[in-house]
Amino acid sequence: MKLAIQHHLLPGKDLSEKFAKAAEYGFQGVELTGWGFDGPMSDHLATIERAKRASGLPVSSLCSHRPDDFVHPERSERETRLAGLVALIRLADRLEAPGVIGLPIRNPLHMPDLAPVADEQAVTTQLAVAGLKAALAATPDARAAIFLEPLNRYETWYMRTVGQAAALCAAAASDRVQVMADVYHMNIEEVRIDDALREHAQQIGHVHLADSNRWLPGEGHTDFVAVFRALKQIGFGGWMALECSVGDQPEESLPRAVRWLRERWEEA
Repeated sequence: MKLAIQHHLLPGKDLSEKFAKAAEYGFQGVELTGWGFDGPMSDHLATIERAKRASGLPVSSLCSHRPDDFVHPERSERETRLAGLVALIRLADRLEAPGVIGLPIRNPLHMPDLAPVADEQAVTTQLAVAGLKAALAATPDARAAIFLEPLNRYETWYMRTVGQAAALCAAAASDRVQVMADVYHMNIEEVRIDDALREHAQQIGHVHLADSNRWLPGEGHTDFVAVFRALKQIGFGGWMALECSVGDQPEESLPRAVRWLRERWEEA
């Protein structure tokens, strides 16, 4: 079990303190997000490297955030966002992180309906595949993957299930495009979380953990034993990172969540 946490969920006055807290609480890695950085994340390589060395923890992944989704109605904006995705892939390689989490489009953005030539869904898929292939072509020697994250119906009208993300992976035709399975979103969109994980086993490269209410695992009703049993059955060896609300006392709630998750993993 490789357990990580997003850096902005950790207490600490700077990134080094946050990494140190992650190690203290029992996490094995830290996921970096766009939150809390002044300017592009790639401008902070020295700061990130310093936090890694001091804590002994690796960067598990990079997570792009709004407005970094790589499909947009305007061509110039798509090109800008694609350049941002490419920069994150290169940064992930520099940091020896397995990949970058991203997604094509979310609310409130929409694409034009070009019926009868193509509807909004088809236009978005064509642009998403083109964007993925362009990002891969711009980073031919990179090892870092692009982890596609399906969201729930309240956050996007496009790519809501693991199966839909897996279809985009197949269309991109590269093992560097994989699925990021978020248990919170899956709780809303999948019939059964464990079945969806098993069905798309070969394409799942990263996992986000949050309970049914988007609080820490153990504070909702998600069956994490079933989730972990499925991940074990498919031989998943990637990172699982916390992306959730942690409350006002992270010094207590985060170590408790780590212990709880490891107990559920052993139970599975």
